[in-house]
Amino acid sequence: MNFHFSNRYVLNASLIICWLATAFIGFNGFFKSHDFLTVSLFDFQIPDVLTSLIAVFAFLLPVIALFINVRIAKWLLFISVFLYLLLILFDLHRLTPYMIVYLGVFSALILLKYDSSILYTALLIVASGIYIFNGLHKLHPGFVNDIAPRLWFHFLPFNYTNTLGYSFAILEIIAGLFLLIPLTRKLACIVLLVMHIIIIWKLGPWNMDGYVIVIPWNFMMIVTLIYLFRKSALSTFRIGSAQTVMIVLGVFFWLLPGLSQVIWIPENLSMMLYSRKSKSGYLIINDKIELLRSYDRIPEKEKMLISLQHYSMEERGIAIHPELKIYDKILENFKSKIAQTDRIYYIHPNKIAEKL
Repeated sequence: MNFHFSNRYVLNASLIICWLATAFIGFNGFFKSHDFLTVSLFDFQIPDVLTSLIAVFAFLLPVIALFINVRIAKWLLFISVFLYLLLILFDLHRLTPYMIVYLGVFSALILLKYDSSILYTALLIVASGIYIFNGLHKLHPGFVNDIAPRLWFHFLPFNYTNTLGYSFAILEIIAGLFLLIPLTRKLACIVLLVMHIIIIWKLGPWNMDGYVIVIPWNFMMIVTLIYLFRKSALSTFRIGSAQTVMIVLGVFFWLLPGLSQVIWIPENLSMMLYSRKSKSGYLIINDKIELLRSYDRIPEKEKMLISLQHYSMEERGIAIHPELKIYDKILENFKSKIAQTDRIYYIHPNKIAEKL
């Protein structure tokens, strides 16, 4: 086994493990529908049996494709992406940034398995786009005030400030840019590796309302960065005959995230991770409902206050698509089944509690 194959073997194995772990954690979201939270583009839900069957093939086909001839593997990858799109059509919450990243890495490893330098270029396109545009999204008070303080080490001799929060975002942008420069690539990989370790430590399942599903993705990105670090000698950008692959990766990891900085792009297509830019929906129910009692943020009051994101993460393992029209549809779902449902507020829960 040569050095390159050994590195690629570890990357393949890590991708498979993290991909299947994501499927397991989000089983109730990807393999099933939900009476209240499912938002379909159509007026009906397909049976859970059919949803599960589609999801099984969507998750297994890319794994199989890693081990077979490219001519057959590319069709398995195409079918998997098509099935994933079907899942999204029947529940928009299944469109997530981490799933796009997974499929991007799968595409690179499956379609470019015979040329290590072109594979390296593809992974650089994926990784640099994630960090540059995700960092730009973090230049926002939502990240600086809510997320960045959780990343701070409070035993240090100076306190967290908003300036430090903005500095974290700028550092991520710079590291993403440095990935594109051969002389600074190893330094960028080290900085980003430390960032992911801190995220896993500080924003893990104990601190993010059960947002466990992003933990495997963080591990996968760590392994990808280690691969880029160890193979950094392959510093020449080579596209060769892989123009189509590079264009597709460029669209999802550069064009759409870049456009999202200046025009509206659906959040889950913009590589907006941990930015806290989107609105959070809090459901108001006029009476206490036993089914939702464990999610009630104001048990001392007559009404109920439910964080829909927390409810979705606990019930399904996946987050809610944050567009307001999606929240409106969720409100319709609740009102059709729970007559006491009042409305969804998009402000901080403490402010809501003051009004109730």
